[in-house]
Amino acid sequence: MSLIHSAGIQSLKESLSKLKERFDGTQGEPYVVESKKFKALYFDSDSTQSLMDMQTPIRLVVSYTETMMGFLLFHENPQSIAMIGLGGGSLAKYCHHYLPGASILVLENNPKVIALKDKFHVPENSAHFQVLEADGAAYLRDSEEKFDVLLVDGYTKSGQASQLCSEDFYASCLACLNPNGVLVINFSGAAGLNQVYQERIDRVFEYPSVLVVEDDRMNQILFVSNNPCLKTPAEDLLRRSAALSKVHDIHLARTIQNFLAQRKLDAG
Repeated sequence: MSLIHSAGIQSLKESLSKLKERFDGTQGEPYVVESKKFKALYFDSDSTQSLMDMQTPIRLVVSYTETMMGFLLFHENPQSIAMIGLGGGSLAKYCHHYLPGASILVLENNPKVIALKDKFHVPENSAHFQVLEADGAAYLRDSEEKFDVLLVDGYTKSGQASQLCSEDFYASCLACLNPNGVLVINFSGAAGLNQVYQERIDRVFEYPSVLVVEDDRMNQILFVSNNPCLKTPAEDLLRRSAALSKVHDIHLARTIQNFLAQRKLDAG
């Protein structure tokens, strides 16, 4: 989830604001709004759950999703990816297209969100891509599956789902990661509360996390791993970013600069 922040998208929001009275008060049920350029998934008119470019549906429009793809800097060729939270399928579509060798599992507990996936060009379920109606926290707790990458972006109308913020949940995430696995979480909301979540994560994982603040200041993206890959020297990460940017249509240069700045700040 991210508040609309670019000039073009802000204009879209303003043009659609008259829909507020019509749709707000639907008790958090998702709905879709279209313009000529974008298609958006909403729970209310104050924030978007997902945004799709009508001309290039695979493109990551909202900046925090690009930052979440920063896991590529630490695991360039994952074979297994799990995601909690479907939304409009932005990350799922991107990974399906640009990482064709990866098996992708998307866990979404809201059947009404899943029912809208065709409107956002989310791929059909197949041997290597599956959208499953399930509570992500319960699924990981009970699963013996292992993943190279775990992406958590689970929100409701009220904010981040409470079951995705507990120390037990973070322990389940750790247990489901392969060696050299990477966990990435989108936090949106009060920075102080996000620090509480980060402290819980750091009690579970052996190696410290890095919490990257988005340029729009509305989202913070946490990276953590069960190995010391987040300590990779800056020059190596910059080289990886340059190489990956030749393949991936995302702003990895911005992500790595923000990541390195925060890592330096954390180191004191």
